[in-house]
Amino acid sequence: MNDIPLNIKFLLIYLLCVLLPIMTINLFFFHQNSENIRVREQDNLRKSIERASGELLGMIDESVALSHSIASDDSIYAALDRAYASPVDYYAAYDGFLRDKLKRYMSSYPNIVEIRVYTDNPTIQTGANYHVIGDPALDLPWLGELKRSASNMTVVSYYESGGFSPGNRISVVSRLNTYASYAAYTKYLRIDLNTEKIQAILNREIDSLRLRLIDDGNQVVAIGDGAPVPQPAQPMTQPATPQTPANPDAAAGAGADEAVAHARPGYAMERPLGDFGYVKGWKLVGIADTRRVDGLMNDARRSIIWLAVVSTFIPSLLIYVILRSYHYRVKKLSRHMLKVRNERFDPIDMHEGRDEIGGLIRTFNVMTEKITSLINDVYKLEIRQKSLELERVRTELSMLQSQMNPHFLFNTLNALLVVCTKNGYSDVTEIIRNLSVLMRQLLSRADGLVPLQEELQFTAMYLQIEKFRFGQQFEYAFDVDPRALPLRIPRMSIQPLVENACKHGLQARKGSRTIRVTAAAADGALDIRIADNGVGMEEARLRQLLTDVRSEQQPDGQHVGIRNVLRRLELFYGGAVRFRMTSDPATGTEAGFQIPLARLEAEEWKKEA
Repeated sequence: MNDIPLNIKFLLIYLLCVLLPIMTINLFFFHQNSENIRVREQDNLRKSIERASGELLGMIDESVALSHSIASDDSIYAALDRAYASPVDYYAAYDGFLRDKLKRYMSSYPNIVEIRVYTDNPTIQTGANYHVIGDPALDLPWLGELKRSASNMTVVSYYESGGFSPGNRISVVSRLNTYASYAAYTKYLRIDLNTEKIQAILNREIDSLRLRLIDDGNQVVAIGDGAPVPQPAQPMTQPATPQTPANPDAAAGAGADEAVAHARPGYAMERPLGDFGYVKGWKLVGIADTRRVDGLMNDARRSIIWLAVVSTFIPSLLIYVILRSYHYRVKKLSRHMLKVRNERFDPIDMHEGRDEIGGLIRTFNVMTEKITSLINDVYKLEIRQKSLELERVRTELSMLQSQMNPHFLFNTLNALLVVCTKNGYSDVTEIIRNLSVLMRQLLSRADGLVPLQEELQFTAMYLQIEKFRFGQQFEYAFDVDPRALPLRIPRMSIQPLVENACKHGLQARKGSRTIRVTAAAADGALDIRIADNGVGMEEARLRQLLTDVRSEQQPDGQHVGIRNVLRRLELFYGGAVRFRMTSDPATGTEAGFQIPLARLEAEEWKKEA
């Protein structure tokens, strides 16, 4: 040994102690890895076809369960077994009972596109979900399949050329013969499955497995090829004709038996849809795309070669030293990055080093400090802005409310003064009492929301004052939905609109004067309307009025009541509230607003909280 040159010794050490063990280990690893890939891929293919088969059988079983449910409904039998005197008689029964009998199932079963009942009762009118057998416009290829079947229910595939939407169908068809007492006419039930959903189930496994759905006649009714559903102009079903596929794509398009025969052993399989009589003979055939497996094998081979090269030419000790320095710092950096994902911005406390990893650690520490600082600054600024906005809204609400109360009191007292001066009334006890109650309510409540019932009582007191003012020539009425009474709305939302109608609409009118207040909770909203038969206004003047009340600059202090109502509604409900106003010189003026019930419930919840 001592006589052997040193370079020969190093070569022998390299060949016997490094290269040979590494090559042996890599060859063994490659063989084992290849076998694992093959077993794993075959298991994945089996799971894929089982998953697709289970989903397809689930769709069929769902339709079968629905078919049993419909077949047990004796009311349908009675309606279809009845001899109708005329089409009018049938349509009366259809509108009263049959129209929604089947349609109600459609929304509950997304895998079903159509439910139809067929009967030879000649008094039935073909249309919608009910059809008469023997109608020349009907194409019934499935009926022969059902009659040839020994059971009352079966799954058939066919091409339907008639109707408004001809095309391929896969349907669960059955005889409706549950009740012997309703056997005057033959009745059949057809439930069409969603073929697009079936195609989507087959296409879901397209990356690894080409699936073909085969019916009980060994006909291919659907192919998972990633292509769209065949056009209705061509039947979906095709015979399993022999072909010699040169690649997986060709195998997917071949007949069921030929595709399995030409596939690579272990990569073609078929699975029956189920053991039930109605799917007997139906099966799912899967042909694996072996190009994916070959790609995985090539990747494994390249990985083994690179592993052999790296493990041969890089000294193990140098790898250990370098890797230890690298791994320790990167692992610590990774742990702190995971903390950042959980919103914990802790700096890394260690000696970073002068290499790139040390630069990353230093940069990470600077980043965490800046993020922490920014979060604190932005959070505090957001809280401050929200506080300012809330205070601004509260201030504006308070100002609008304070503006509303003097305005109303001034107009009311002015009306009393005019009436007393004009007619010489001395006994205004009832009016003063109502006015006292109104003032007491204005001054006693601090919040901005009151039940609609209370607001209507408040408005009724005001209308009693106006009744005293106008006398027998003034009438008012309330039309209120009882469900709307507990709903809470902004205080003084209705009275200003009533006051505006009295002042601008009825005051200038000669003869009888009428005001109607309507409140209804319907169509998801609270609808408030105040209508009068006053003098009304032209369309141009109405547009100008609506522009003025929405303007920030109120001209000459006009329309204060309407503007304040509109502004307070917008402050409470934002863009959800809908204010409207219509007018006609011949019929009068109608004003009102709509508030979504969901916003009213939200306001009630905030009030209770």
